[in-house]
Amino acid sequence: MDTVQTTTPAAATPAAAPADTAVKPGYKTTEFWMTAGATVVGLAIASGIVPETGMWPKIVALVVSAFAAMGYTVSRTAVKNG
Repeated sequence: MDTVQTTTPAAATPAAAPADTAVKPGYKTTEFWMTAGATVVGLAIASGIVPETGMWPKIVALVVSAFAAMGYTVSRTAVKNG
């Protein structure tokens, strides 16, 4: 009884591509422009430039705008650190 070992030679396995360590500037990313748009719209609603009835839509717009800006900051920090 012969046992057959099947091993893949090291040359046949694909080598991992080197990681791209260059990070694009923030203003060149889609996340930046989406966050900027959400922030501008939220601030426009919160400040009264866009007419809304009642106070709650303005508060919600301001909070969403702040969360969008914080989310962008956290994601860029993660990209730069890791």
